[in-house]
Amino acid sequence: MRVELEKLGKNGTGFEHVYQLGELVFDEDAIRLTLPAEVNGSVKPDGRHVRVQGAVRTQVEVECDRCLQPIAVTVDAEFNVSYVPANVYAEDETPELNEDDLNMSVFDEDIIDLDDLAREQILLAMPSRSLCREDCKGLCPVCGINRNMQACECESTEVDPRWAALKDLRF
Repeated sequence: MRVELEKLGKNGTGFEHVYQLGELVFDEDAIRLTLPAEVNGSVKPDGRHVRVQGAVRTQVEVECDRCLQPIAVTVDAEFNVSYVPANVYAEDETPELNEDDLNMSVFDEDIIDLDDLAREQILLAMPSRSLCREDCKGLCPVCGINRNMQACECESTEVDPRWAALKDLRF
């Protein structure tokens, strides 16, 4: 979905879109939508910037970080992003990044692509670590079996190479 800024009045406009499964493509293979993504909000001029506020709601499937089993993660996130034209951004000579810059995006021409915004907001709403359950045992480093489903008899005698030199230390 795209917003053409020349058609945007002084009061802005609202938007609402439902992305069907497969419509939003993520660069990461480990994440995919399992429910349609509902995105709504408003676009409003704000001086030299354009403010986009709204919310995104969906459910995605990711892999557990320990056992690689698929798990569902609900995404319900609000966003407030300021867009600035590329030429205005280039004129700004501020050498430091401040907190306001974290919610700022740059656009070319007179179009803001809300597909990129929706994709970005879903990724930002994802937890940094996804676990199928808190006590997930993960995969065996020797045979690769999922320890949540069955036990293995593997013995891990492998020593972390960073600690190997301590093995020869005598007191």
